[in-house]
Amino acid sequence: MAFSTVLYKLKGLYKFGKPAPRLRGKVFVNKMGAIQVGKNLSIVGHPWAVQITSTKGANLTFGDNVYVNAGVGIAANKEILIGDNVKIGPRTSIFDSNYHRLDSSDKGELRKSITIGNNVWIGADCTILPGVTIGDNSVIAAKSTVNKNIPNNVLAGGSPAKVIRELKIEDGWVRE
Repeated sequence: MAFSTVLYKLKGLYKFGKPAPRLRGKVFVNKMGAIQVGKNLSIVGHPWAVQITSTKGANLTFGDNVYVNAGVGIAANKEILIGDNVKIGPRTSIFDSNYHRLDSSDKGELRKSITIGNNVWIGADCTILPGVTIGDNSVIAAKSTVNKNIPNNVLAGGSPAKVIRELKIEDGWVRE
């Protein structure tokens, strides 16, 4: 399917920044809620398709200069905010809902907002779980499961993810 055909099919569904997003390969979008996109969104759906979902009443926001790699799944049931200059590695899953309760005594909220700060790099095969915030300039190591907040300027990794070390980030530096 040609890029112009994809944009035609998406016309009116999104608030696009300028220039238009770059979509390559298979990108499936299920939009029942809001999806807002900043400038220079780039999504690569090859060799694995990317699936982006925003359910009824949910809000999914992509900042400027966001790169989403192949095989990524993002599902907003409440709210997912992805900051500027964020890079999301292949086969990463970002879900703001548990979708079901563990047992009859589980009375907690199933949906919890996720915030990914500016200049964040999420490595391959990561899982970002409901209710977490990943701080600005942080890096999440490959194969990590983030189930608790990650502060600014750190390398975190593991399952569950823990801070490995602090990062030295100069003001204004943007990860390429």
